[in-house]
Amino acid sequence: MWTGDLTYNDLVTSALGNIKNLQEFIDDVFAEKYNGLQLDGFRFAPEMQVDFTYEQIEKTLGLNVMATYVDIDSPGTPISMDGFTLTTGKIPRMKKRAEYDENEMRKIMVLQERFGNTSLRSINAAKRTLFDVTDKLIGSHTNSMTYQRHQMISKGQLEITSTNNPAGLSSVTFSASVPATNKTTLTGNYKWWADATHAAEGSSSDPIANMRAKRRAMEQKNVISMHMEIDSLTFEDLLGHSAVKKAIGYHIQPLAGSDTIASAIAVNAGFDAQKAVLEKLIGCRIVPIDSIVAVEKFDKATMALTQTQIRAFSPDVCVFVPDGLLGEVKTVEPVKLPLTNGTYADYYGGRLLMTVDFNILRKIQYIETEMTSLVVPDKPKYMMYLTVL
Repeated sequence: MWTGDLTYNDLVTSALGNIKNLQEFIDDVFAEKYNGLQLDGFRFAPEMQVDFTYEQIEKTLGLNVMATYVDIDSPGTPISMDGFTLTTGKIPRMKKRAEYDENEMRKIMVLQERFGNTSLRSINAAKRTLFDVTDKLIGSHTNSMTYQRHQMISKGQLEITSTNNPAGLSSVTFSASVPATNKTTLTGNYKWWADATHAAEGSSSDPIANMRAKRRAMEQKNVISMHMEIDSLTFEDLLGHSAVKKAIGYHIQPLAGSDTIASAIAVNAGFDAQKAVLEKLIGCRIVPIDSIVAVEKFDKATMALTQTQIRAFSPDVCVFVPDGLLGEVKTVEPVKLPLTNGTYADYYGGRLLMTVDFNILRKIQYIETEMTSLVVPDKPKYMMYLTVL
């Protein structure tokens, strides 16, 4: 019976020489990922909170798998290497977890016995594995924050459902409290399209007039610098709308001989030129959002984890928002308890906590991440919604 110490089958020590070197590894290898986090219009609140409530203050205008939202005391769901009961006003906790069982540890042991603990081959193999798992874990939270941001903008709320959080609990909504008067939903023949396929247009639809009206409504709220956000696929179909093509074509060539010729001029101008003209026609900048996240769910029929992709920004809606700061990411400070054989590392300025430890009874080493953060808009009365279908 082998009774070596824990460090012998410790992935982190095998890769870095000492389990305590994990923080240095995270800081060095993933520095660019932190700088590349996209939360346009939002910043991390400078101070982390000590409890799980947030206050939404209105101010005067001046494909990794997402982490799983879980109970405070529940473990993270395992990542694939091949409703939590919180009321509105509570910040959700997200967790993800990787486990290395006896079989995985034996692979490390075989390499170490064959080539030696300090051989370059053994160390590089362990480093590759450690990079893969930490990248997936950090990336899951990165995608979760991206999804939060785009849902808060495109829907004015973050709703945790069995679709976007299949491995956790559901039926919890975090609302940005956008005034009902800021929302316009087109009906009947005024819809831009007849259905979600966008194959047929509403007979009375006038996208440019609709968008101009929303831009003007923003200006009546004294918002001068603004932009419109829209799902990129919806935007591509918008450029193909007959009324939009004609308007763009006539703007490029006012003497176009017919609607057919004007539409052809627009199509031939190309995507960038069409977008630039449409921005001039409606009076503000347009920001197409092309962001896809993925969730994992255990399929009982196939006895395997399956991935489902979700577009982070909701389709068929145009959202007019002020330029500049739109709110903050509120975070609850994670708690660290003493570890006998494990270690901690953190990311996103200490907001994401990574815990590495052993479960002796199950003969596993686990790496688990947690982050208790929520994107909170602080200018909801200056967010205007045009739902076009």
